[in-house]
Amino acid sequence: MKKVYIFHISEFGGHSKAAQSIKEALTYKSPATEVVTLNGLGYFYPRGEKVIDSVYMAVIKYLPYLWGKAYDRRRVVKALSPYRRFIHRLTFGKLDTLIKNEGVSCFVATQAFPCGLIADFKERTGLKIPLVGIVTDYHPHRFWVHHLVDRYVVACEQAKEVLIKEGVSPEKIKVLGIPISVKFLASYPRGEVAQELGFRSDLASVLIMGGGLGLGPIKHIARKLDTLKSSFQIVTVCGRNKTLYEWFVNNSKSFKKPIFTFAYTEHIHKIMDFSDIIITKGGGITISESLAKGLSIIVANSIPGQEEKNVEYLSKIQAVVSAKKIGDVASLVEELLNDKKRMYALRERAKENSFIDSSLRIVDLISELMH
Repeated sequence: MKKVYIFHISEFGGHSKAAQSIKEALTYKSPATEVVTLNGLGYFYPRGEKVIDSVYMAVIKYLPYLWGKAYDRRRVVKALSPYRRFIHRLTFGKLDTLIKNEGVSCFVATQAFPCGLIADFKERTGLKIPLVGIVTDYHPHRFWVHHLVDRYVVACEQAKEVLIKEGVSPEKIKVLGIPISVKFLASYPRGEVAQELGFRSDLASVLIMGGGLGLGPIKHIARKLDTLKSSFQIVTVCGRNKTLYEWFVNNSKSFKKPIFTFAYTEHIHKIMDFSDIIITKGGGITISESLAKGLSIIVANSIPGQEEKNVEYLSKIQAVVSAKKIGDVASLVEELLNDKKRMYALRERAKENSFIDSSLRIVDLISELMH
């Protein structure tokens, strides 16, 4: 039996979701293949994972400009390289045991840290098990680059060009999209979704999301939308942010417009089918899901670094509208709702730049490498 190990980092967020989507597609398309997803940080550094997660979240929340300054700088990557290799070597014994005990057929990594770790192990030991790096943003950073990664999966031609400039062979890079759930392959009529989830089928729908962790000024945006003259309903998805979810539940009656609130939900593909506009950060997974569903996408409050790079690329190809300030979001919504032609054009651009079957394409690539 073939066995695929998919490494991500953190139990929540985009990298984990991407790993789950690939597992789901592998199980669907190749049921005889055993698939294991592993949190690389939690598995190799169980004591350090919570500290690393906490530091990252604190920097993103309180000092985002610092992250933006350090992100993908050649000097930073070069300076950290020897430390990174040393940290990787600390895990080699554990990785060696896993390979010997489990009989791994292919490694897949949805984040650069476990990808680099396995690539370094391959270099040190001569291991021949194929390694696939899945880049979950529209601009791959330099920590991805290693000559012993067998294949890279990227979201667009520009991402491929970035890796080629860093010395990766073009034949190793496949433009297959960012992995999203196979659930996105199906589409659901508005009336059916309205009946199932309690929405108003007679009103336009504006969806507000902050990724799986419910980050960003979602409350502020919802309040601003509530002051607009246009008739529409507001749908908020708070992810795993319990405080945010409880705030909306407790304050929903103070909104003039119909408002519907979800915590983390398995129905996001249906909610997106029902929605006309989405307001979100620039995270690769949520953006890819929104493109697949042909939504008019307004991007606001993106994290400096990877998310800003995503927005830069997607704005250039006119697949999203970027709000320079949070205060601009409400007026952009009003403009789109009053200009159906522009909204339709934006939705068409989204579909043109989507990979709705990305996970299935990635599964075909993994299967090829295992034969």
